[in-house]
Amino acid sequence: MISHLSFLREARALLVDLLGVDIREDELDETLSQLKITFKSGLILYIKYNEFGEYGYQIIHSPQKNDFSRFDNFDDRWNVSTSPHHFHKRGKRKAVASSMIGNPNHDIPILIKYIKEGKF
Repeated sequence: MISHLSFLREARALLVDLLGVDIREDELDETLSQLKITFKSGLILYIKYNEFGEYGYQIIHSPQKNDFSRFDNFDDRWNVSTSPHHFHKRGKRKAVASSMIGNPNHDIPILIKYIKEGKF
């Protein structure tokens, strides 16, 4: 089984490879199991994986409180067809179905498409 830290490293490599010109800074904190990518546009992306197979991809749109979008599987309380995988759309309280599965090789290209197209 691949470790959560390997997933973080893989996610970082994919993002830097595919969006490197758009990235201002990237910080991989293995003690927190977290990757932070700051884009030149001002968006901030946090990626977390843990040893329980849980993940979160959170996009901070602005410094305003709760101005974010997030894909995750940290809870199963959302009644969506892809449960426990779900997507919290920007400005919405409800979660919707998500195509993410918690594997960076599958998820990061989808996440990049969302970021490039602004589908939050």
